[in-house]
Amino acid sequence: MNLNRQFFFLHIYNFLVSFRVADGVWVVFLLARGFSLAQVGIAEGVFHVVSFLCEVPSGMLADLVGRKRTLALSGLFGTLSALAMAFSQDFFGVCLSMAFQALMYNLCSGTQEALTYDSLKAVGQEGSYLKRNAWLMGASQASASLSSLLGGAAALLGFFPAYLITAACSAVCASAAFALVEPQVTEAQRQRTEHPFAQLGPRFRAHLRESWGFFRRSPRTAYKILASAAAATPIYLTFMYLQQHLLDGGLPELFLGAALMVSRLAGTAGMALSTRVKGRLFPLAVGCGLFCGAATCLAGAPWWPVALLGGALAQLVFSVLDLRVDAALNDDFPSDQRATLVSVNSMAYSLLMIAASPAAGAVGDVFGASYVFVFLGLGLAVCTAAGALWYHRRYRA
Repeated sequence: MNLNRQFFFLHIYNFLVSFRVADGVWVVFLLARGFSLAQVGIAEGVFHVVSFLCEVPSGMLADLVGRKRTLALSGLFGTLSALAMAFSQDFFGVCLSMAFQALMYNLCSGTQEALTYDSLKAVGQEGSYLKRNAWLMGASQASASLSSLLGGAAALLGFFPAYLITAACSAVCASAAFALVEPQVTEAQRQRTEHPFAQLGPRFRAHLRESWGFFRRSPRTAYKILASAAAATPIYLTFMYLQQHLLDGGLPELFLGAALMVSRLAGTAGMALSTRVKGRLFPLAVGCGLFCGAATCLAGAPWWPVALLGGALAQLVFSVLDLRVDAALNDDFPSDQRATLVSVNSMAYSLLMIAASPAAGAVGDVFGASYVFVFLGLGLAVCTAAGALWYHRRYRA
């Protein structure tokens, strides 16, 4: 395998899959169209219900049929999602778009990480996964930053052109996936490449048993997944509700895209720092969780520069933790079930988001947007402290 060629196309795919100019300001678009914060939360909840139901099956599809084919299918659903939102006439159309977007996310989530790790493992370089993945995620964050900046300009033009541009980028992304090479680390992967649909039913059932057996043998890995999901939930919701909160705090709409780009770039900086931060994962996770909780509360400040600072700090520190946890999980996972097991991580996140998204929206409607960030920040800090105490008593006594 030509590793340089493989990562060249992986960078292109990661850049395009994140270049969704409407996503950075989708909350602003919906509120401008007359929807409430509660409806925004419900739409986000629809995304995560679909994601929860389809996350593990999509990972199994990637492991059994091929990661390259699955990434191409992800780009197709990204195109359908953007078109559905562009032509939506009511709340049902919005929810349909969110469902398609969830499928796009499901088919990419876990699949890209599995293909990356096994591409390195095929040439004996899996030890460089953290550094390589940091560059890939950096490209993804840079793309999201640029799309946020352009999304701010698109907010002035209207949602329709923004979603058409997003649809076109997703279509190109699907094409880029076909340039990737399917890594073959095990005999099962070689057979899958030659006969992807042979005996798919029996293989599916056997794969499910093997994946479940892994978690029964590795409870600490399951704890890492739960902790990662508990941290990711309030961080994403902070970025989501920060869009309108910055405008309410006095930020001119013309500069919204630039402000959101600052938050995205903070996440990119965190990914770069993740390769330099040393030390054991447990104390790093506890420290990052408590810091992110405080930064999330700061994002609720009524003055937009302070709110932006809080959101950016939360993104930066969480990105450091996220890549460290991702590398630790991929070191734990066997190659034949890698995409499935990474998808379990995303499924846990979706399960928490199903409850947290509507709850945060309801808090914002009843008490005001600032209280959403207090709710999220205190929730993260309490979960971090409780989880650390439980883990210490169970595994370090």
